[in-house]
Amino acid sequence: MSATDDAVAAMARSILAEKRARKAAEDDALRLYNRVRQLQKEEDRAQKRIVETKKKAKEIIKLRERNEQKLIEKEQRMREEAEKVEEQKLENLKQKEEALRHRIDQENKVYQDKLEVVQKTKEERAEIERLLAESRLLARKEALEQKDTIRKQQEDARRKIETLKLQKLTSAQEEYERRLREEIEAKMAKEQEIERLAQMELELIERLKNKQAEQRKAYQQLEAVLSLGSVSTTKGLQQGSRANSPKVTAAQPSPERQPSNLSQQQQPHGGGGTPQSQTYAPPPATPPQEAADEVEEGEPTEEDVARAFAMYDTDGVGEISALQLDGLLRDLGVPLNPSQLSQAIAQLDTSQSGKITFGEFLLWWKG
Repeated sequence: MSATDDAVAAMARSILAEKRARKAAEDDALRLYNRVRQLQKEEDRAQKRIVETKKKAKEIIKLRERNEQKLIEKEQRMREEAEKVEEQKLENLKQKEEALRHRIDQENKVYQDKLEVVQKTKEERAEIERLLAESRLLARKEALEQKDTIRKQQEDARRKIETLKLQKLTSAQEEYERRLREEIEAKMAKEQEIERLAQMELELIERLKNKQAEQRKAYQQLEAVLSLGSVSTTKGLQQGSRANSPKVTAAQPSPERQPSNLSQQQQPHGGGGTPQSQTYAPPPATPPQEAADEVEEGEPTEEDVARAFAMYDTDGVGEISALQLDGLLRDLGVPLNPSQLSQAIAQLDTSQSGKITFGEFLLWWKG
């Protein structure tokens, strides 16, 4: 009985041990199964993360490509704007050069017209002198036959010659003044056009500078929002865009163009006015014609009068200041006292403009 019991007990222990071993194996199998399931889940999650990472990487690459394309387009636009600015500058420079050439041509034309008028005047004077010589010769021949007839003919010829000279001088003076006025008006109009173009150029450059400042500000905001991946690449692109951006500087305004100074008069050369320190009593006033009659046979010719007048007409405009009349008359050998000088100025400067033209002076001198 005891042996049987021992065998049964041994068998029971063996069965119990097998059960425990089986239980342990089942527990190990369950743990291993759970671990495998967990690893599979981890693998699925890792795969999902890989897919998401690849997707994000593709999106980032596309975003970078778009940003790079935008940067390239921006640089292209900036280059085109710089080219436009340069073209505008060249166009403005050409316009200025054309205006300068036109102005020089106009001035040369005015100068040539002056030379032609002077040459024509000289020829007319030579013709008048020739006519005078012929008339004097004719008068001398006819004086041998009939003195009274010769005297009348001399008077008629002299009046005709004086009328002819006066008409020619008057027409030449009017033609000269008309041409001079036209040239001055054309020159003033062209100078105003040049000033307008210069002002337009300054306004255009200022607008371009403002536009570029707005573009740079917009680009900076865009780059800050996009947050490009590579800092070094972004800095390089920004430096490249700054290097390629045109540096527009406002052109210094050219010196202001002054209108022609042809209307200004110079001061008298010799101090034509009578000093205030004189205390003597002036002699009785005599008409300018009587003062001129006192000059002997050495009376100045019309050429001498024109030459003396030109000495005071320093601008070559055909007129002098009324203050220069005293010096001119002294140069011609006809000094006047203050009373006579006042009367002469009143006769010559009827419009009280303070100026005396050559035609007025010559008529007064011959009158």
